[in-house]
Amino acid sequence: MIFDTDILSIFGKIGRIYLLKKLFFDSDITITFEVYNELLRAKDAGYDFVNDIFEIEFKVIQLDQNLIKEYEQGKDNLKNVHSGELSSILLCKKLNMDFATNDKKAKRFCDENNVVWYDIVDILRLCFLKHIMNEEEIMVVIKEIEIRDKTYISKKEEIFKK
Repeated sequence: MIFDTDILSIFGKIGRIYLLKKLFFDSDITITFEVYNELLRAKDAGYDFVNDIFEIEFKVIQLDQNLIKEYEQGKDNLKNVHSGELSSILLCKKLNMDFATNDKKAKRFCDENNVVWYDIVDILRLCFLKHIMNEEEIMVVIKEIEIRDKTYISKKEEIFKK
């Protein structure tokens, strides 16, 4: 799975980046070079939550020459999809990988390109289904996310569906 900055930031801000490593223990946490640069800019700006993200082991991948051309074309046509999201989605499409993002426009672009995406609700649901956290623990995490990241999580009921 390739991760966007927003998902990593959510878990970094609540001090629970380890949950992603625990959830996806059998695969690399992968980010694009553009997402890596976004995280570095946040760190340089003084956001200390990024330190937790950099403490986990992750893999950074870059676009090849063909994808760079596609990226340049897409960048001009997709003003609302950021560089980290665009590069991530292009790589997901090429490598047949899934994408973790919370961005609505990025999810729409994924749908247009047949890329499977997971948002925060999906990730918390996987934590529930894989017994990484129980319902009470997830509700605590949701409250932390809503306070520290100022991200309201709608569709909470989706997380606990049997």
